[in-house]
Amino acid sequence: TTKSLERFLKLYFPWAFSLKWSTAHIRVIDKIESAIIEGGLFALAMPRGSGKTTISERAALWAILTGRRKFVTLVGATERHAEQILKSQMTELQYNDFLHEDFPEVCHPIRKLENEARRCKGQKCCGENTNIVWTASQLVFPTLPERYRGPSNGSIVSVCGVTGAIRGQKHTTVSGEILRPSFVLIDDPQTRESAESESQCQTREAIIAGDV
Repeated sequence: TTKSLERFLKLYFPWAFSLKWSTAHIRVIDKIESAIIEGGLFALAMPRGSGKTTISERAALWAILTGRRKFVTLVGATERHAEQILKSQMTELQYNDFLHEDFPEVCHPIRKLENEARRCKGQKCCGENTNIVWTASQLVFPTLPERYRGPSNGSIVSVCGVTGAIRGQKHTTVSGEILRPSFVLIDDPQTRESAESESQCQTREAIIAGDV
């Protein structure tokens, strides 16, 4: 069920993807899946309201939960937009029973926080710290003892605005491994204001071409 991104979206988020896929949806899902598995660089436009953000948020979860990527960054038009993306992902990891059934090594520790980020520091599993981190801009997945570990053990999802602190992101794991973003999804990098300004458009294009 986790080998296909399209299957993952339909199976774990049926309320979000209840309608039949359009040709455009299949195209964007296939492109994202290919980029996650094999790498690559692409830009794809879709009409507003067609589900770009919903697909992007959950595709990032697929990349992390299946162990295909260890550090995923999602970039939004503004910091607030980016933080809403992470909040949406946390909601799924907390309350989605389908995810909890198949990925308990992630969802159970997150549920035990009871929506209180301050509990991260004190959380333990079998006497060992889970080292889970939950802020407005970053989620570090729990690190569990060997017998409970899944493919996403200690992985990271981070978010930022397109004009925010994109460069220099890194994370040092409990084992001392230094992780840097290995996959980036940019969701609708324009605001209404920036879209009407040629200079702002050029600035954002330069950031995407350079920093990202």
